[in-house]
Amino acid sequence: MEEKRRFYRIDDSVSLSYKTISEADLEEAIGASKVDLGRRQKLLSSLAELDGRINALLLDIDDQLPEVATVLKLLNRKIHIVGQMSDSTEAGDGSQDIVPRPTHKISLSASGVSFHAPASVRVHDCLELSLTLFPEYYFVKAFGRVVSCRDALPSSAEFNKLVAVDFVYLDADDQDYIMSHVLKKQSQLLRDSRSD
Repeated sequence: MEEKRRFYRIDDSVSLSYKTISEADLEEAIGASKVDLGRRQKLLSSLAELDGRINALLLDIDDQLPEVATVLKLLNRKIHIVGQMSDSTEAGDGSQDIVPRPTHKISLSASGVSFHAPASVRVHDCLELSLTLFPEYYFVKAFGRVVSCRDALPSSAEFNKLVAVDFVYLDADDQDYIMSHVLKKQSQLLRDSRSD
């Protein structure tokens, strides 16, 4: 438990969906997630190779046609975002918008998350969580255990329970990404507070 306290925590707005899974199904669900991750890693390595080739060509184009190079960089970024969006819609139940949008205000760290929910969940229940972080549209699938669920001031009238979850499985790359995301948001908050 001491180790988890080392992670910074921020308030954030994300797209969040979750479902309860049984303790018996937890290992199988994590295993299936790792298989999906293996496929994703192969695709990402192919994308990284293509990115390297594109970036090498962009260096030449940037010298001669900087506006064209800027457009190509933006298109490349757009392709990455579309890839993230397809990850997040595949993980959903089909009722999600094509473009994810913030649905929950949460408290986030690399060790867990807390959020307002419309109904109680039991302490020690296992949850499968799907999060999309903004503005990068970065999709994260995580598995966690409920550590508390209590009545709270709702973020809206129907969200009157505050649920706290410790991650029991989070891919290392996703954990690194969350840590980086949290630090960026903290830095932005510090800059904003100094400018006030």
